[in-house]
Amino acid sequence: MIKKRFKPIIVTMLIFSLGITYSIFQSNADLNIEDQNIAKFIFNTEQLDEINIPLLDMKPGENKEYIFSVTNNENGNKSDVSFEYQIIIKTYHFVPFVITLYNDETIIGECGETYSRNQNNELVCNMPVNRIDYNAENTDFYKIVVSFPEEYDDSIYSSLVDYINLEIKSWQVVEE
Repeated sequence: MIKKRFKPIIVTMLIFSLGITYSIFQSNADLNIEDQNIAKFIFNTEQLDEINIPLLDMKPGENKEYIFSVTNNENGNKSDVSFEYQIIIKTYHFVPFVITLYNDETIIGECGETYSRNQNNELVCNMPVNRIDYNAENTDFYKIVVSFPEEYDDSIYSSLVDYINLEIKSWQVVEE
């Protein structure tokens, strides 16, 4: 008897009042062994795997916060596989913003010139890899805070345009 199984991994991102797109990736396979699993990934995010944060209206002395979460459950469905994920922050960093990522109230990292740039001259800040296990419903809550320090209140920054791109890469953990 051939069985097909689907197991969900869910990544949820909620950014204030931005639109939400639902995307589903799934794999079908004929299984000949009872304990084989096929994972179904469900992403609930503004875009498939990234969020672009516009920074057009920020003035020196201002802070903006963006809230999102990564979870292994949604609407009563829980992942039956563990997964790891990494948050990657990309920016040109033309404007001297202070970009800080928090997990709950703990600082995970600050994106600044100590990180390297890619071939597109983007500053790429790789945050630590996190793991969500399948054995319980888990949600990791994040906040990214973008600050424009008041000491940069100078006309040379008024015509610069910058952006922040948040990318979440995830992969299933295969136990040996």
